[in-house]
Amino acid sequence: MIACEGTCCRISGVVTVDSVGGLLRELQPQLAKDIDTLDFSGVESADSAALALIFSAMRQVRQAGRSLVCKDLPASFTTLAELYGVSGLLPA
Repeated sequence: MIACEGTCCRISGVVTVDSVGGLLRELQPQLAKDIDTLDFSGVESADSAALALIFSAMRQVRQAGRSLVCKDLPASFTTLAELYGVSGLLPA
């Protein structure tokens, strides 16, 4: 689930290969607005698809000339990013 307020969208629940497509469809129109922060504090569990969600969101806001901040990333996100060698690409 995604809940947006102001310039921040809070992602909650499960972010896995089964849910990421729906989350991206829900998030994309919000990113087209002025969203500049993704809050992951409500994420219960995630797999590598969570990285795809982050990188897709980053790509969309960069194409609009903006930047993206991700906050409260679960430890599993950074572990996965390190495993795949992309931890330096995660927006802080």
